[in-house]
Amino acid sequence: LSRLSTIWKGFINMQSVAKFVTKAYPVSGCFDYLSEDLPDTIHIGGRISPKTVWDYVGKLKSSLSKELCLIRFHPATEEEEVAYISLYSYFSSRGRFGVVANNNRHVKDLYLIPLSTKDPIPSKLLPFEGPG
Repeated sequence: LSRLSTIWKGFINMQSVAKFVTKAYPVSGCFDYLSEDLPDTIHIGGRISPKTVWDYVGKLKSSLSKELCLIRFHPATEEEEVAYISLYSYFSSRGRFGVVANNNRHVKDLYLIPLSTKDPIPSKLLPFEGPG
């Protein structure tokens, strides 16, 4: 991550689970609007099944008028890691993804996908087009 520049810095907040400062790094896609379009605090409104997200992503990838971009969130400091891991564990243990509740103009849908360092990149997100 040290070679990549951050595209956003702010809070991720899920009521009664975790709130922490995080940085977003580019992975794949177009990031032109993200730095200005993401709010100061990303509020997670709930959980969603991976199947629902993958079905949606499949439709999105075949659309000519929609773009898919991937970003990686990382705790802003070592102190933020405990809350970051708590949120990851919350979704991972339930087999669910997070749904962001406060999207803006350019970002229609935003999902948090919990991946450990050992998990393969889901095939629905490949190929990467960007820094990877």
